[in-house]
Amino acid sequence: MSKHQLKARAEHLYIREGKGVTEISKMLGLSTSTVSRWKREGDWEARHKDVHTSLSRIAEKLIILLADEVDQMEALDNANVDKVTKAVKSITTLDKEVDMLGSTVLVMENYGNFLQQKYSGFFGKFQQTLPDFLIYMREKYKTQ
Repeated sequence: MSKHQLKARAEHLYIREGKGVTEISKMLGLSTSTVSRWKREGDWEARHKDVHTSLSRIAEKLIILLADEVDQMEALDNANVDKVTKAVKSITTLDKEVDMLGSTVLVMENYGNFLQQKYSGFFGKFQQTLPDFLIYMREKYKTQ
């Protein structure tokens, strides 16, 4: 793999799969200092947080947590049944909202892979501007 491919793979492993720097360095045959530098330069930590705290992921986790409550609904009184029902309705609404940050990260990741494969000359510039763009998007949509 080329340096750009290794960096993109390391980035994917960290951001999307939640692998640590040491694990990534072993998997890809890189030094931990190289992976750490890429992580710092690309602001991978913030991007990892954006992906894993997206609205749809939160909704998925809440639905799983409520599944146990729904299974036990026979044991719940009317007030608690009402609370669970309202929570499910809120989660459904939350899940339908536009998940701008998660979508942005996913689209930019795929666009980066496309550039790397088809237009490697543009890929370096893309990598330089991507962290600033993601910070911009996080600031713009962080309260939504």
